[in-house]
Amino acid sequence: MSAVSATLLLLSGATGLSVTRTVHRPQGLRLLPRRAGRVCLGWGPEPVWKTLPIASVGDAADGLKAITVDPPSEIAAGFLTPGQYVQMRAIGAEKASFFAVASHPGATPFEFLIKEQPPSEWSPGTGWLTGASAGLEVEMSQMMGGGFKSVGDSPSVLLFAAGSGIAPIRSVIESGLLKGKDVTLYYGARTPAQMAYADKFDEWSTLGIECVPVISAPADDWDGATGYVQDVARARGVPAHSAMLICGMKGMAEGVKALAADSGVPEDKVIANF
Repeated sequence: MSAVSATLLLLSGATGLSVTRTVHRPQGLRLLPRRAGRVCLGWGPEPVWKTLPIASVGDAADGLKAITVDPPSEIAAGFLTPGQYVQMRAIGAEKASFFAVASHPGATPFEFLIKEQPPSEWSPGTGWLTGASAGLEVEMSQMMGGGFKSVGDSPSVLLFAAGSGIAPIRSVIESGLLKGKDVTLYYGARTPAQMAYADKFDEWSTLGIECVPVISAPADDWDGATGYVQDVARARGVPAHSAMLICGMKGMAEGVKALAADSGVPEDKVIANF
């Protein structure tokens, strides 16, 4: 793996882009005052809500649900680039969550990979969604974010994902955006049972993707890579000019950014998708 490239960074939390925050009304991302000692973020444009039924809910892995929604044409038309996301909330709720679309542009229904998590001061949690049945109506916004527009002329690309962060990475893989490139996926989970889309690895390999599952809490019978994705990539070697697409928790993102810096990838080549 070698040659000129860019590094793309998708910061993500537990739900896929999945930075989950109270919904505000800013135009563009900015810091908003809350109460003393706290700051919260407004993400993207004003949501335009549509009420839609959930098409299906199923198990994707331990603690992860696969949820599909049939989008109306005006929302589907806005899904142009892998890595884009929507906001979703319960009918009439004040708080919403951000979810990257796991399926690729042009595919319907929209597929989402949702981590089961409890509510908090910042977030409504996801139990209202992961515990739902098909037919439950939810409110969904228009498409948001710029997504992964291009990896430029980089012949090699490293993909880093952890947990539900595999959702937008799957969208990139299946979109054809990386066709003709030398691509390695480093995908981390605590256990194999918590690794969604493992059944797609063979399919992805036919698209030229080398899949490297990384388990951080392995059982004695696990004979694959262990630890953290950034450490496994470091041990295997990272060309200074590889492109990197990242989706995972803050610690992983920081570790991959440090790896990029140590490997000679310029900081200005680390680009967020939102």
